[in-house]
Amino acid sequence: MKRHFRRIIAAALCCFILSMTGCFEKDGSDGVIKYDIAYNPGSLDPQTASDDSSTLLIASLYTGLLRLEPDGSLRAGVAEDYTVSDDGLTYRFKLSSSNYWTDTNGFDSVCTAQDFVFGFQRLFDPATRAPRASEYFCIKNSRAINSGAISDLSRLGVTASGDYELTIELEYPDPNFPMLLTEAPAMPCSEEYFISSQGRYGLSRDTTPSNGAFYLRTWNYDPYTITDNNLLILRRHAKNSEANKVYPSGLNFFIEGDEDFVDDFVSGTISCIAVTEDQRGLITGDKYTVQEYDAITVGMLFNKDFELFRTAGFRRALASLIDREKLAQTVTDHAVAYAIVPGEVTLLDKSYREYAGEKLTAEYSTDKAQQYYQQALPGLDRDLFSGARIITRDDSAASAMISAIMQEWQREFGFYCVVETLSESDFNARLSSGDFEIAMQDLNGSTNSPAAYLQSFTKSGSGNYSGYSSADVTRLVNSAQRAADLSASADLYKQAEQTIIDDAIFIPLYYKNEYFYINKNFADISYNPFNKTVDFTQAKAY
Repeated sequence: MKRHFRRIIAAALCCFILSMTGCFEKDGSDGVIKYDIAYNPGSLDPQTASDDSSTLLIASLYTGLLRLEPDGSLRAGVAEDYTVSDDGLTYRFKLSSSNYWTDTNGFDSVCTAQDFVFGFQRLFDPATRAPRASEYFCIKNSRAINSGAISDLSRLGVTASGDYELTIELEYPDPNFPMLLTEAPAMPCSEEYFISSQGRYGLSRDTTPSNGAFYLRTWNYDPYTITDNNLLILRRHAKNSEANKVYPSGLNFFIEGDEDFVDDFVSGTISCIAVTEDQRGLITGDKYTVQEYDAITVGMLFNKDFELFRTAGFRRALASLIDREKLAQTVTDHAVAYAIVPGEVTLLDKSYREYAGEKLTAEYSTDKAQQYYQQALPGLDRDLFSGARIITRDDSAASAMISAIMQEWQREFGFYCVVETLSESDFNARLSSGDFEIAMQDLNGSTNSPAAYLQSFTKSGSGNYSGYSSADVTRLVNSAQRAADLSASADLYKQAEQTIIDDAIFIPLYYKNEYFYINKNFADISYNPFNKTVDFTQAKAY
């Protein structure tokens, strides 16, 4: 805590001076919001950024065609309005003439439709190696350009008509496409500025532009020194605030080890903080407001490399013995999960669970379990019924549920498991290497979409630790992403979700929450539990 002393004194001195001069405006504007980040951003280039710190900063530095509201709805960004063709393949955007580029050196230019054309061309140019390009392959010719099959970037289905009209053509409808336009890879890029940065675009204070709510004034980082000078300072983009009011005068991001986050928040050094359930108990008192998000589903993941789990029969037998009503009584501080995709996920401003229903898992049934077991028994090696390893993090809820479930398995089938409680790093290493028979996996999504939770069960999905690959799930998820409307998309996602549950490769057990605490001296700060960004534009300081 010693190394935070200067920051605390500085904050106190600042408050004293401001109190003598009237402090903040009555409407809460002109405050400075302080926030901790775990590591130095790798790149503030939206097309190439991949880490959480970078994505967080990019959300404040850039504005896309559309912006995301805290309730999941969309609002205007650089685009004032847009239309979609009846077949869902052509989007036409009318851009504002009052969105500007700036940087710490006084760069001044209007953001135009051509900046979005160049941004998307960079996204799919193979030379960029953009990590998230595949999420936008619905755009006409994007996949072919990214693979090198088409070398002419002008054939991309993103075109400008003058400075303020943009057309995006798709190869297939994607009902989630407007939401994708709020994400970092869809941000504009000034070709003039990019060329002038000479290969350093987004890598320093002097080569990072902004068309967003704030611009980057300071970027200090010394990897060999733990110091309060490791920080990024953003200040309000004055021109853009004229068209869309930005309340804070600035944002200060301190590069800290995440073990210091809670101490910094409790001491008042930072304004807000995102915490896990385990960290929540470290924050006490009533000096804060809190937002709660159920965006994580915890469940049992079976490893198909284990002989007993290679076919679905025995997995289904085990899944049939999950008594969720009993589990709800065992662990009262969590909502029991009857589906894979958690309730926080929306399709535009409506919960996906409202479309798909709350309960997809089968009812607890010893009769059904025995039926599956007897059908699978001829192919089972009974010598493997003792010693299967269940790996889990140090989590009291997970441990309690494992204990209750194992009693059922032992009673019905004589199936005995060994529980291994691991540190976070050891658990992740074991999970990624496949060194387990059953894993208590936290399933979360990097974007607000059912696909983000289901893609790990598809053929080419990342994060597939089970060895499971279903052609049906792959087809359904792909079809959902190309559906004509949200209702049809939700139905296809539900079918994919149901297939995974019926195959019993992942058994959803409960939903885990994430919490966003805000010091009571501040208000109207919005957290995105999927991509971990924070919307500070409307933040009030009192």
